[in-house]
Amino acid sequence: MGDETVRITIDGTELQAEAGQTILEVARENGIYVPTLCYHPRLLPIGSCRLCVVEIEGADRPMTACTTQVQDGIVVHTHTDRLHRIRLDALKLILVNHPLDCPQCDAAGVCELQNLVFEFGIDQQEYQATKSAQGMKEFATPLIRQWGDRCVMCLRCIRADHEIVRTHAIDVVGTGNEAHVGITNPDACISCGECLRVCPVGALTERVSRTKARPWQSQKVLTTCHYCSLGCQLELTVFENKVIGVTAPEDRGANRGSLCQRGIFGYDFLHHPQRITAPMIKGAGQWKEVPWEEALSHTAAMVNKVVMGNGPEAVGGLISPRSTNEEIYLFQRFMREVVGTNNIDSTGRLCLEPHRLAIQEILGNNYLPYTLDDIIRGDCIVVAGGDLDANNNIIAANRIREALWRTGARLIVLHPRQGRLAEEADCWFSLRPGAEAIWALGMINLLLKDKEGWGPSVDGIKGFNELKEAAKEFTPAAVAKEIGCSQELVREAAGHLINAKQPAFVCSPPLGQGPNGVDQITALANLALLCGALTDTGEGGFHWVGPQSNMVGAVEMGAAPTLLPGYAPASERGLSSVEMFQAAAKRKIKALFIVGEDPLLTLPRSLVEEGLAALEFLVAQDMFLSETAERAHVFLPALSFAELDGTFTNCEGRVQRLHRALKPPEGLRWGGEIFAEVASYMGSEMTVVSPAAVFEEIINANPFYKGTMFDPHAPQRRNGSGGELLKEAAFGVVKTEQEQGKKDYPFYLSIEGIFSSHLIGHDHQRRAQVLAHVARSYLAMNAEEAAKIGVADGDRVRIVTPWGEMEIGVKGSEGMRKDCLCLSLALCNVDVSRLMGPQLDPRSLVPAYGRVPAKVEKV
Repeated sequence: MGDETVRITIDGTELQAEAGQTILEVARENGIYVPTLCYHPRLLPIGSCRLCVVEIEGADRPMTACTTQVQDGIVVHTHTDRLHRIRLDALKLILVNHPLDCPQCDAAGVCELQNLVFEFGIDQQEYQATKSAQGMKEFATPLIRQWGDRCVMCLRCIRADHEIVRTHAIDVVGTGNEAHVGITNPDACISCGECLRVCPVGALTERVSRTKARPWQSQKVLTTCHYCSLGCQLELTVFENKVIGVTAPEDRGANRGSLCQRGIFGYDFLHHPQRITAPMIKGAGQWKEVPWEEALSHTAAMVNKVVMGNGPEAVGGLISPRSTNEEIYLFQRFMREVVGTNNIDSTGRLCLEPHRLAIQEILGNNYLPYTLDDIIRGDCIVVAGGDLDANNNIIAANRIREALWRTGARLIVLHPRQGRLAEEADCWFSLRPGAEAIWALGMINLLLKDKEGWGPSVDGIKGFNELKEAAKEFTPAAVAKEIGCSQELVREAAGHLINAKQPAFVCSPPLGQGPNGVDQITALANLALLCGALTDTGEGGFHWVGPQSNMVGAVEMGAAPTLLPGYAPASERGLSSVEMFQAAAKRKIKALFIVGEDPLLTLPRSLVEEGLAALEFLVAQDMFLSETAERAHVFLPALSFAELDGTFTNCEGRVQRLHRALKPPEGLRWGGEIFAEVASYMGSEMTVVSPAAVFEEIINANPFYKGTMFDPHAPQRRNGSGGELLKEAAFGVVKTEQEQGKKDYPFYLSIEGIFSSHLIGHDHQRRAQVLAHVARSYLAMNAEEAAKIGVADGDRVRIVTPWGEMEIGVKGSEGMRKDCLCLSLALCNVDVSRLMGPQLDPRSLVPAYGRVPAKVEKV
């Protein structure tokens, strides 16, 4: 869109529009109806259906409104007798091969074509043509069925595949009347459902739920996705207290109608028969269902016993970053005010803390003001950390792709494996984990020689001279040698950053989750500050995308051993999650309260096993008997995200609602009530009325949430999401020492996806059974290195680290750095955590999920 404005007249009304807008866009902005079928706001318009034709005074023929840009002074008519005839004939031609059997179709009641047929009063097919019957068949993914006879060849599914996701898994097959949507590259399909959601008819349907219902029989409930930190807005379709489908509104949230594989298809776990719906106490190794009062009073008595006998520091608490803000806030109050300890943590902190510390060092802030929309405006994008496509952060990945085809942005990817984004990149650096700081200093070395690439007032920022000195030795030759690439590639990437006016950085774990992890992010933030990605203007930006829905909220509500709500420092440092199990193994921590976490799967397993075995008391609160919950003394059932009222805070700082869509099983209680009742049994009162009342308490206790509402009328972000970002800016000091590889362990292993599988299960306990059809965990390994040990794709290998081992299938790739391994987890393998050691980054207190020393053996 341009900055220039023009004036046009539509149906007698004079309107103001931006130069570059189409007539259809202006009409829709002003509530003027123009029929469409092939048009979709996220796709490039093609005008093939001819239903949006309009008349422009002075033009010799009608024009398609979706492809015709506005011009100053034009007069447009959207409804004339001539246009009605044209649209009616176009619609009749569309119906030539489309059966009028609406009552049998899955899309009946929500079909755009059905609405148009009713609008134009068509009750029979006037035109006939012979075409081979298509019937129902498997699509590019087993999660979607294709009904070829219902297809109207609007091409929206193909365009979504080519433009938004860019997999090119489907295309037009055949010619003439026999042309149809066909599968051209099934291996490229990532089961994201983008094609399904843009289909205007019933030609594509999902196959998760066997239960179906018409729109007037079911209810759609807007809520927030519980998977990753993007906080996608979605609608749960509910029929008879069961979720039977998921859609996403186009005008809500960071996702703008798109969802990932898990978001759209991963909901069947909600109704899995293994769900526990009653409190239980273990006696003589056997679980026994008990009344709530007995379970809660027993929990309180055991925690009190530990506190009285050993002090409050002998108790620890872990809470899931998929709990609501209200639950997390109350849990940290329970631990700090009732128990009396700062021993509280969350795996959300393990993913956010390295980034927070780096940004705090550079800007003096704990957060950044950027949104995913800023990525689209970026003209050079640097992606570092995990594989966004493989880690179900595809919504962020697709925003990057949108920048590529909308604005021609340059793309630089830092990852040891050439994933989908790396294949689309201008520059791909096959970095070993931990070399990000070296790469960043190499870029800084070249940018310092060309002021055209600097951001505003860079040379006046504190630490600038020290940065220049630190970058001196990182010449293109030195960097190329250290990271294993050509000098030309180093210079090319620096050139893109120098020429960029709105650079953007998109980072994610396991970046920062290794030795000197904070330094890697600090180095990238230094580069972002130098080249102008960190500014007050809200363009480009520095983005952090994590694997858990309330990763940000968990830390901002105080689920951290060093922080109170609102990032206020705790008076005394508590123990981090790993430190709690180290203390438990030494019998210093004697009781643990674990809410929605499964540390046996996400923390160093040998340490967790040792710590759990030594505990006097363990209480677990969850939907299912997880690996960790199986070892508890008391189990408290939890609500699912579809049964919760509350809020999440996403990675942009959006505070978004979860709305209760399902009535919980009888007797189940909200987490806040549970914490309050345990507190009451312990002799303390925590008044809990409702999630809305707790949110009001959060507003008063957390300065960043002042001005937010539990039920906002419009999208909201917590305070502190803007302002003078560079007021306290300073370039950070970075260490680039590389830890030497351990003897007999020739590879650097990165673990990706380890935090993504809770509730949906793991390899031995698949609760999201539909996802299991497409979810494949594997070890990515350089094909040449795999051949050296005699293994091919699909063969089982044994990964061995100094702390443990596991077996998994291997996938060889020529686009993989030779000295690196990437463990990509779709459903978590219970043995993955055996590969991790107990060593922590001293600054972030985070164990290593990246740069783990490893070797590989053929099984």
